[in-house]
Amino acid sequence: MKKIFSVKYLLQSINSKDTLKFGDDEDVFEEVIVLVKADEKDHARQRVIGQYEELTYENAAGGTTTWRFVTVLDCFELVDNIEGDIDFQEVYSRYILVEPGTTAEEVIRDYSLDK
Repeated sequence: MKKIFSVKYLLQSINSKDTLKFGDDEDVFEEVIVLVKADEKDHARQRVIGQYEELTYENAAGGTTTWRFVTVLDCFELVDNIEGDIDFQEVYSRYILVEPGTTAEEVIRDYSLDK
């Protein structure tokens, strides 16, 4: 029987240079937590990394936006037994708006995302 893991990871939004900024000039990251079924912790991490593909689309300003996978921030086994199809179900997400040029490492440190 597979175990259930909570996996937290970080995405970064990258806009093309021709994209007009609306409002404040900010870069965007997204912190996401999903539930994953796996045999062990490392397998859960690898499933999340393997599942994610960069997503590029035309944005409202006529430029492009690409969401890219940055890193797995945390992974732990749940002790609860959850019924149903929960594999890759998102349970939490938040956008983090930062000053332009802020690196992923700075976001992780400043928002304590690795805790």
